[in-house]
Amino acid sequence: MAKTANNSKGKVGKARAAGKQAPAGKPVAKRTDSRLARGKAAQKSRLQARAARPREKRGFGKFLRDVRIEMGKVTWPTRKDLMQSTLVVLVAVAIATAYTGVLDFAFSKLVDVVLNVLT
Repeated sequence: MAKTANNSKGKVGKARAAGKQAPAGKPVAKRTDSRLARGKAAQKSRLQARAARPREKRGFGKFLRDVRIEMGKVTWPTRKDLMQSTLVVLVAVAIATAYTGVLDFAFSKLVDVVLNVLT
């Protein structure tokens, strides 16, 4: 990459790219220091917020209660809808089975003919 005024890769690096100039004799503060400080402050506030709210129950019993609640929200099909769906699936499986059987029979006969010609 070419060096430009906004994107130079000198010893000062990011400070120069951000438009900051170091005073004579003083080192430029690194960005990571300020980010680290903000990260620690944010982590501390998250920990305080977590301590303030009551702990959420965990475990297998809570899982089973949640499952029961969610299953109550399910819209179950009527018997008529279930019978129609089952019939559609059975017909589709029968058609796919017949189609596959016919192709299998045709290809097996074709292979027999080719093998008889070669031998």
